[in-house]
Amino acid sequence: MVLSMMLFSLVLSISPGPVNLVALTCGFNNGLLRSIPFVSGSTLGFVTLLFATGMGLGEISLYLPSAYDYLKYLGCGYLLYLALAISTSKVAEPNEDPRSNTFSFSQGWLMQWLNPKAWVACLAGCSAFGVYESDTRFSLFIGIYLVICFVGIASWALLGSKMNSVLRSHRHIKLFNKLMGLILAVLATALLFS
Repeated sequence: MVLSMMLFSLVLSISPGPVNLVALTCGFNNGLLRSIPFVSGSTLGFVTLLFATGMGLGEISLYLPSAYDYLKYLGCGYLLYLALAISTSKVAEPNEDPRSNTFSFSQGWLMQWLNPKAWVACLAGCSAFGVYESDTRFSLFIGIYLVICFVGIASWALLGSKMNSVLRSHRHIKLFNKLMGLILAVLATALLFS
């Protein structure tokens, strides 16, 4: 059971998605260390969503079938907002405050709660591992996901920081940001129509 939980958590935490795309961009623009608040917020946002789902929040869709649709619209709107923010972000000058161009803990946390992929992962995980049947199993699943989710998102931020060491010119950075913003917008649109 533990190995299955670990593999499930790893696959869903490391696979491309909106949060990992923003972590990649954050790492690219600000380096790994300055991306830790976003990574931490995203991780704790997901884990609190997982906890809430395991405590019964996921059953709202049984009583309010349109709740998931509203969440999807809100989430896609937020992703489009982030896509615009990323694609139009300016390249930080050497004398600028580096924090002016990074994503925060609260943005990472909120992004998970508005991320349809996160909701699906929480609902699927809670169902697959029977967390409703055992508090011990539920606690174990949350603990495993906490560690693996942090490592997964941080890996994307690390990849972004390594990419920045190759693409150093302002032109490359602006192009990268526009490309990441475009990919996030396409992803948000695809989620909207899925």
